[in-house]
Amino acid sequence: MYAEYFGLAEIPFRVTPDPRFLWYSEQHQEAKQKIVYYVSQSAGPIYLLAQVGTGKTTIARRIAEEFSADATKKVVFVPSPKLTSTNAFLRFVMDEFEVKTDRAYARSLKNFQEFLVEQYQNGIACILLIDEAQNMTRDMLLLIQHLFNFSTNTEFLVQIALFAQPELQPRLERLESLKSRMSIAKLKPFNLEQAREMMQFRWTVAGGRNLPFDDDALAEVYRITGGVPRPVVKLANEALIKTAVDGRHVVDRDTVNAAAAELTADDI
Repeated sequence: MYAEYFGLAEIPFRVTPDPRFLWYSEQHQEAKQKIVYYVSQSAGPIYLLAQVGTGKTTIARRIAEEFSADATKKVVFVPSPKLTSTNAFLRFVMDEFEVKTDRAYARSLKNFQEFLVEQYQNGIACILLIDEAQNMTRDMLLLIQHLFNFSTNTEFLVQIALFAQPELQPRLERLESLKSRMSIAKLKPFNLEQAREMMQFRWTVAGGRNLPFDDDALAEVYRITGGVPRPVVKLANEALIKTAVDGRHVVDRDTVNAAAAELTADDI
């Protein structure tokens, strides 16, 4: 790749959700802090809505990592709840919490409740983070609602945060009792300056100094991607490959457009 060509320690524009490369815009900071507050203070369940590529999975993983480092917390992170049934979903969650399941669904729920009470009495907060929550079935969402009933007079026994694409919202609208009990946080695409800062941040983390995109190239990256972080990353990566192959050290507008032409519609 182009890392050695540009004197970098690693590739700066990978699409894997590496928390080291998460640049916190003001809205990312606000969303993360809101979720952390709700979870850590037992302020109630919360969900983050964000379109594909805006950084919700990276935020979810960062929160999971930070909470997992705290000995007073037990954290289960569900990366994508594409399971065959609600019972399978419950079993997965209980297995991750290391709680014995039962063939009977109701008994499994009872075991889980008893576990949560025991953890609460021992000063341990149980946290359930679910990414790609738009994939959850109606019955799975109703199970989440049922888990809200596991509480003391003042605190929930399991703290829950969902991370989802906008498709979750209309489904919650049809489950008013669930929606009414959850708070919401949102992420939107970057503006041009935020996109530039995010790219520079990634370049710096990878060991670089000045981001090698001229102003016209940056403007073109933003125009093509609409400021959605993941497409920005994919397009920047492709443009840098082309620039290195051509033996140049600065990405220009034409190179960005040539790179965009080789990416699929799903990429950008």
